[in-house]
Amino acid sequence: MRWGLLFVLLVTAISLPFVLFEDEVDQFATRAVEAASGAPQLAVMIGAALTFDVILPVPSSIVNAVAGAMLGFLLGALVCWAGMTLGCLFGYWIGATGGTALVRRLMGEAELARAETLAGRMGAPALVVLRAVPVLAEASTIAAGAARYPLGRFMAVTGVANIGIAMAYAGVGAYALSTNSFLLAVGGAIAIPALGYGLHRATEGWTRAAAQPASAAAPAETETPAFSIDYRYPVIFTRGLFDVTNPVLADTLRTDAGGAAKCVFVLDAGVVGAMPVLPRQIEAYCTTHHGALTLLAPPVTLPGGEAVKSGFDVIQDLYRLFLKHGVDRHAYVIAVGGGAVLDAVGFAAATAHRGLRHVRVPTTVLGQNDSGVGVKNAVNFDGIKNYAGTFAPPRAVLNDFLMLDALPRQDRVAGISEAVKVALIRDGAFFRWIEEKVGALATFEPEAEEQMIRRSAALHIRQIAQGGDPFETGSARPLDFGHWAAHRLETLSGHALRHGEAVAIGIALDTRYSVLTGLLPEGEDARLVRLLETLGLPIWHDALDQTDAQGARAVISGLREFQEHLGGALSITLLRGIGVGVEVHEMDHALVAEAIDWLRAGGQGA
Repeated sequence: MRWGLLFVLLVTAISLPFVLFEDEVDQFATRAVEAASGAPQLAVMIGAALTFDVILPVPSSIVNAVAGAMLGFLLGALVCWAGMTLGCLFGYWIGATGGTALVRRLMGEAELARAETLAGRMGAPALVVLRAVPVLAEASTIAAGAARYPLGRFMAVTGVANIGIAMAYAGVGAYALSTNSFLLAVGGAIAIPALGYGLHRATEGWTRAAAQPASAAAPAETETPAFSIDYRYPVIFTRGLFDVTNPVLADTLRTDAGGAAKCVFVLDAGVVGAMPVLPRQIEAYCTTHHGALTLLAPPVTLPGGEAVKSGFDVIQDLYRLFLKHGVDRHAYVIAVGGGAVLDAVGFAAATAHRGLRHVRVPTTVLGQNDSGVGVKNAVNFDGIKNYAGTFAPPRAVLNDFLMLDALPRQDRVAGISEAVKVALIRDGAFFRWIEEKVGALATFEPEAEEQMIRRSAALHIRQIAQGGDPFETGSARPLDFGHWAAHRLETLSGHALRHGEAVAIGIALDTRYSVLTGLLPEGEDARLVRLLETLGLPIWHDALDQTDAQGARAVISGLREFQEHLGGALSITLLRGIGVGVEVHEMDHALVAEAIDWLRAGGQGA
């Protein structure tokens, strides 16, 4: 009802001047036309007005009627058709490109927005009908461009529609001239759009339905955020970290926090068992350095070993600890312990409040020379090693060599396997140095042990920082040489095998496999076995002979789990030489079985 009333008022406002002043309007129009020196100039003027009708306030219906009246039916229809068709192409360009700043100023953002709303239901029927509707005629062409309606089809549809509209207007104008009734031309200029609008409303439902495929095919608008984060964290080697005279911890946190750091300490029960005074040492250190550290709670102890990573029970306990003591994103969670405790605490810290500040204090050889200096954390789930975890670089890694003295012998030896691993794939000179220092390393001579840890940590850090994929978004895990078998062996042995012991077996297996495939010269595998055995590391465990329900060796399923962990193609690191790793994307199970048999024989019978 409201729209009908507005339409009546519009028609009345346009018609009334012609009813009251028909002669004057007729004389004005005649003089305006006569101002043009001839039909060509008038045709150009009318064509230009219709072409730029999209952005200019041109009364196109009246211009079309004038064309028929002044140029005659045929020429008037041709000029109207050409001008409107060029106008359609211009409107399409505006919609497809968003127009220029000038176009936006001339049309206004509201008009462009109105055109965009038509784009979602654009179709051939809508284009035909809308050509005769005031305002919508121009908006429909812009909408067609915005919707990326096929240009060829658009021009064909609008071209045909414009023929009918041009002939209608030219006919009304020519007839009005012959009967000397300019009012008739104006009336036709009102009646034709009214008819077009009526058809548009009558066909709105089926034009919308016809438009669905075009709308579905329209490309989505895409925004692509791009940013990078510069990760930096110190890896510091010291002795007596919690000695009150040692400023390393206080200085590190003060520098990072810019003031006194709020701290929570989580300790490995195994470390506390070997060093009962450790909790009191930490409290005394924080008291002495109260300007740099503030304890939010007394140090908390967690069970060490793989049990701490078995599921989410411990993780939930840590969340409750953080909540109870108000540990926020500016506080520090400091984990002191072996690799399993660092993994569990690191995972809890990385996921609480979407990331707390985490400091690692590795207390094992393996933690100080490998896992503790990296960016990963994880817990096990349903028997799958490291299934749930994150990549979360620590705020700092503080290695205290003095803590290694509290380790049981086999734990201390086991960590050397990670140094051997990284030497095999990255640094032949380091491997030869380990061979030369094997006696000193096996007896934990401090200078040799500390140099081994520093060099191994440096190689791991270099791979993380310069290897191009610190968060393992690809399919390769170059630092995990020997680990596809090691992770599976840990599970198959019920974690009777330490991680470092399983790694020793895994690198021996893959080194022998590298020889069997012709990648590595014969004899290099036996060379590795001699080194591992001299260090006191195993090359065999009965878990290698376990079979699954189909009778296949169970350890081989570690290949599938290794691939599934990252997704994508299988990517296994093998050796092309001592110090030279190479990625392969398939493993011959028969050769894996042959390599296992070789290990059972003690690395003999090549």
